[in-house]
Amino acid sequence: MKEAINKLEKIGFTNYEAKVFLALYQGYIMSAADVAKEARIPRPSVYNILRDFAKRGYCNEIDTPSKQLYEIIDSSFIQGKLENDTRTNFENRLMGIKDCFNEIKPLYKSKKPKEFKTDVKLIRGYNLYREVKFLELVKNSGKGIMVMNRFRGNVSSKLDKESIELHKRGGYVKSIYENTTNFRIKLDNEWKNVTKEDLIKLCEEFVKHGEQIRFLNEVPQFIAVFDEKTVYISLHDENTPSPENSDIIIKNTRFAGFIISLFNLYWDKADTLDVLKQKINL
Repeated sequence: MKEAINKLEKIGFTNYEAKVFLALYQGYIMSAADVAKEARIPRPSVYNILRDFAKRGYCNEIDTPSKQLYEIIDSSFIQGKLENDTRTNFENRLMGIKDCFNEIKPLYKSKKPKEFKTDVKLIRGYNLYREVKFLELVKNSGKGIMVMNRFRGNVSSKLDKESIELHKRGGYVKSIYENTTNFRIKLDNEWKNVTKEDLIKLCEEFVKHGEQIRFLNEVPQFIAVFDEKTVYISLHDENTPSPENSDIIIKNTRFAGFIISLFNLYWDKADTLDVLKQKINL
């Protein structure tokens, strides 16, 4: 009995409600006095709980000339009702959270003192916020993105969903990749080491989605420019372990213009996809 009460409490019943529910659940047609005696709780509390249970549809109220009687309804109906109520409450709460934060989002740090305002944000070490922030910048881009990148680790052959959405919005993606095979790609549902031919196929897949691509033998730093106004730099040094690297986000149009000029210098001297094919005899 104690275990059943604990389980009912875990799904939202109070201690008294759980005891009244179990008394009704095991009984047949009972008066409030019968329920109070079986549940071993004060009768005044039982009356309130029984009336509430009747409103929720957990039990039927039966009027007789002498007293009010109560009968639990079918177990499967109660379970279904609890599941539906929980689902509805969850959906309403989720919608409320979204509505709330849509309303208060403009207020975020709106009263930050001027001395703390800056157009530079530093992300130290590896953490999930780094990936989330970068994806957020991609998602919020409307004009276009310039990226100087080197493939590392495991790389999917599918262009990121948000980048594809950017192309659909009329935006562009220009990427300079390092001509390297120091990564793995998923082929036939298995991660495999990459050949130069695999690198070409991967990039051809990106090009199909509208990405403009060129190659350098070495990319000095990971840099991305969003909408010609926000610069994302991932600092890289062979002498610094990856988890200790830092990223910098700079929201400054003049600085973004400087990085774009630098990007274009590299772009002009970088190999096109066709030139890279010729170099590796494809």
